[in-house]
Amino acid sequence: MSKAKELGFGILQFNAVVKSNTAALHLYQKLGFQQLGVIPGGFRLKDGTFEDIIPHYHLL
Repeated sequence: MSKAKELGFGILQFNAVVKSNTAALHLYQKLGFQQLGVIPGGFRLKDGTFEDIIPHYHLL
């Protein structure tokens, strides 16, 4: 994140955090990322079912 800021970026975006991946959601929150909303059924699992994804962003 510091390198991105150094290069002149003002925001980072991460799109594909599956709702059930609580470890990743906790990590992104700890790093200061903000949840943007929920995309219902935005990710297809191996078993053919769909799960919500939560896009995140971080202002630098």
